[in-house]
Amino acid sequence: RCQGRVEILYNGSWGTVCDDDWDIVDANVVCRQLGCGHAITLPAAMTFGQGSGPIFLDNVDCKGWEAALSECWSHGWGIHNCYHYEDVAVVCNGSEVGFLGGSVASPCHVQGHNVLLTTCCHPAGDGSIRLVSGADTCQGRVEIFYRGNWGTVCDDDWGLSDASVVCKQLGCG
Repeated sequence: RCQGRVEILYNGSWGTVCDDDWDIVDANVVCRQLGCGHAITLPAAMTFGQGSGPIFLDNVDCKGWEAALSECWSHGWGIHNCYHYEDVAVVCNGSEVGFLGGSVASPCHVQGHNVLLTTCCHPAGDGSIRLVSGADTCQGRVEIFYRGNWGTVCDDDWGLSDASVVCKQLGCG
């Protein structure tokens, strides 16, 4: 799975992101930026260990439309009141390619500032689904991935059996 501590490249250095105000909307932006689908959980602090070096972002407040974490509101680069035991991590629904850790790590190449997880991911495949704008990853508007784009699903003839397929596909019961 696409999972790990979030690190972001700024001014030639990798740094971490503080967990103050961090939520599923922020995590979804990270997963989408990495081509890892959407966030399925926010791991407890220290699940993937603490980072070292600078803490670049604090009080991140994404609205959900951003293509990159660097587009989300924060107090500004390097402005924080945090310690590394507050470094954020995410678990996305994408697929695992391999471990990217240590000083020889290679980030995914994405627009804007690069973001690194301990594991990086393949882009979503045709037929992948996600729920957006809900309180958590198991509720929200249904979107489906097809030919490189996320789109919506019309409600014509939509019923409980259709919703059940979505919930099952997302592992949401």
